[in-house]
Amino acid sequence: MTRQIHHKEKTSILFLGSTVLLVLLGLALMANSSIPISQSNFGESYYYLRHQLIFGIGLGIAALIIASRIKFSWLKKIALPAIIAAAVLLALVFAPSVGYSAGGAKRWLNILGASFQPSELAKLALIIYLAYWLESKKEKIKNPMLILPILFWAGLIGGLILLEPDYGTFLIIGLIAWGMYFASGAKYKIILTVALIGLVALTALIIIEPYRRDRVISFLNPQKDIIGKSYQHNQALIAIGSGGILGRGLGKGIQKYSYLPETIGDSVFAITAEELGLAGAAGVLLLYLIWILSGLKIASKSNSLFAQYLAMGIVIWIGGQTFINVLGILGLMPFTGIPVPFLSYGGTAMVVELAAVGLVLNVAKRQEKHARL
Repeated sequence: MTRQIHHKEKTSILFLGSTVLLVLLGLALMANSSIPISQSNFGESYYYLRHQLIFGIGLGIAALIIASRIKFSWLKKIALPAIIAAAVLLALVFAPSVGYSAGGAKRWLNILGASFQPSELAKLALIIYLAYWLESKKEKIKNPMLILPILFWAGLIGGLILLEPDYGTFLIIGLIAWGMYFASGAKYKIILTVALIGLVALTALIIIEPYRRDRVISFLNPQKDIIGKSYQHNQALIAIGSGGILGRGLGKGIQKYSYLPETIGDSVFAITAEELGLAGAAGVLLLYLIWILSGLKIASKSNSLFAQYLAMGIVIWIGGQTFINVLGILGLMPFTGIPVPFLSYGGTAMVVELAAVGLVLNVAKRQEKHARL
């Protein structure tokens, strides 16, 4: 029994430790990479770093602590209100009085002076609701009709996000819903049918929207418009190539000086490869792999279906989002423009991601408590 408890504690330490290392690495990269854009936008060197420390890390640590102690019985009670609230907040981004746009997209709310991105909250709200709903239908999960409520909520949340427009986050919402349904033990025929329908729908969305078509074209032929549609992709590859095996050194990269767009956001992995090299980038991916495997281990050992689905959904979200971004940066799939969890700049994203980490640690803590009993 003692060995079993020790093993579970070790898994929790690996999970939390990899999170801490990734967050610290993100701050180290941001400390230098954000200087040029911070000076350009605000006339000072460390605006983005300070903002991330206070509104991302600071609030995120508080969210992690609260989430790690919250009672799951209460979480189940707020599952439906939470996803309804998420949908309302997503709709409010289109209201002129509180929603505002940047870069041609309406993705932010400004309420009482606080600015945040509701799509980040929506990811976690969807996971909590689906964990609750899947547990409540555990005896009927083989029924094909049970896919309809999942499609409804994923379609509502995803559809509102798509209107912003935010195709990358729309993909993540779909991945979360499909992955959690798969993990619940549904029939393979239904899972494969939903996957096929999803691929057809995604293809149609690409075809009907010019900017999405352009991203696919630039992926298939990155040399066609190297100073236009393929610019970010090509500059990312230049950054990765120039890093070599060991990198230029932390803070010594040159792509952050107005060459590569979104150096503290979507393109942070390219900066990682430039400054830390192939070895450093591989080390970062190893940290994510440790995070994913330890998270899956925590989920698999839970004696509660709700806790199991909750942890599984969080791992699917953060793990999937990470590798979709990395594959896009490496040119192995069309670039979607989604940030890298824990590394990229973004106060709302960091707070929600650390809250999600707290929920997984909560699952692990309940396992350890149950093992002691």
